[in-house]
Amino acid sequence: MEDLQVAAKQAHLINLYQANSEVVYTGYIDSLAPDGVVMNTYDDAGVQDGAVFMRYDVIDEVEMMSEDLDNMAFRLENATAERLNAVPQEPLHLDDRHAALSQIMGKAVASQQVVLLVLANNDKYIEGQVTNINATDFEFKTFDKFNFHNNDTQSLALDAVQIIEFRGNELLLESTFVKTKYQHEDAIKISGKAAIAETLKQAQQKHQLITIRSADGSDMFFVGFVNALNSDSVLLNLVDMTGQFGGYTLCRQSLIESVTVQSDYLQTMCGFIELNRQYELDVQPVLNNERLFDATTDLFEAILRQSGTFNNLVHLTTENPMLPAMTGYPGAITNGHFIFYSVDEENQINHVGTLIELDQVVELSFGYMDAYLLEKRLKSTGNL
Repeated sequence: MEDLQVAAKQAHLINLYQANSEVVYTGYIDSLAPDGVVMNTYDDAGVQDGAVFMRYDVIDEVEMMSEDLDNMAFRLENATAERLNAVPQEPLHLDDRHAALSQIMGKAVASQQVVLLVLANNDKYIEGQVTNINATDFEFKTFDKFNFHNNDTQSLALDAVQIIEFRGNELLLESTFVKTKYQHEDAIKISGKAAIAETLKQAQQKHQLITIRSADGSDMFFVGFVNALNSDSVLLNLVDMTGQFGGYTLCRQSLIESVTVQSDYLQTMCGFIELNRQYELDVQPVLNNERLFDATTDLFEAILRQSGTFNNLVHLTTENPMLPAMTGYPGAITNGHFIFYSVDEENQINHVGTLIELDQVVELSFGYMDAYLLEKRLKSTGNL
């Protein structure tokens, strides 16, 4: 509690760690109420992303100094300097002399905004709308963007709420989306080499939003539009979970387990994309979503050569199970091989590098926000 009071008084940027979850909240304290802390939170790009209420007994650690916080402070300054955009957010106006949770719940009922709850003795979060509230309980109608059938209303005790996230960018988009006439759609998933190739071709022609699921067992999936396509690989303009442009991913068609062309999640993302267009938030000003690629060339070689020339960071995955996925930049390609200089979690570059065979690279991601920020941070410190 003492650390929270110091952070609030001195307006420290802090990380709040939980005892039973790996989710970390970064931001500035708004208020210390009798029942918990309310903090204005920021996303990985340094953009304000709503707020969170946490009960005091959920907090495991209050971090006020670390490499991670230095990195986040850099990202917050950059977001302001580069005028990164987000859905406009109003001040909170909570009275910290009274319990914060009931005030937040009351505002959620009045605004019908979607919120995210973490309940006691439950490691899964739920999203939805608070439809009614009294002194001890509240009614909660679930919104599940992955399956619209999960829309039940349940009565929950206020005491059971450990954490509530509210007014974040994704939640504000969901709040608008739930007012539209959305309906459940059975997922249409395509598998098999020939069928996947034809589906990708059709998706490119129709400019259709799709989900690609990786066959490497990682449960990894990409959502986006087909930018370039050849018999070996597909390059996507990615869409992130707030419906904004999320960079590019190039992957071998042999890596694809399935392609989904219809689902509730794709319907939600299409809704987000349209809302972002209306708000003029579809792409951050520091990213370029208009790049064109020559599908008649070896796209992996072309992108790696360009990355090496300009020291642009890429995220790379190979089919070699002994090599982890890495972020870094490549050296020159010689005889079908190159040295890859990876960046570790402490933002240090491995100057020895790792020798990689070009044909073993199965996925390259580039031109996304985190790569831009990491690259800018490394260049600002003279490491790149």
